[in-house]
Amino acid sequence: MKDRIVCIEWDDASFSSGYYDKNDRNIHEPLVVKTVGHLIKRNKTVVIVATDRYKYAGGQEGDERHISTIPKKMIKKVTYLEAIKQG
Repeated sequence: MKDRIVCIEWDDASFSSGYYDKNDRNIHEPLVVKTVGHLIKRNKTVVIVATDRYKYAGGQEGDERHISTIPKKMIKKVTYLEAIKQG
């Protein structure tokens, strides 16, 4: 499996459990988030990445975990990063 690392910049919803303050402009805006991970899937509706990809001690292929599914409509930018090869 080719390891493709991506950085996804996207708008996320924000939440506050405090009182509404019309003068606090930052609290009422979407959060701009950057998620970096191993690309699992990219199609018309979503980009799916995993924070972790692992192999078992004997070298047998493992799996991915800590999965983020980001709707395409929320994505501002996808940047492909170069994977670091360990020797």
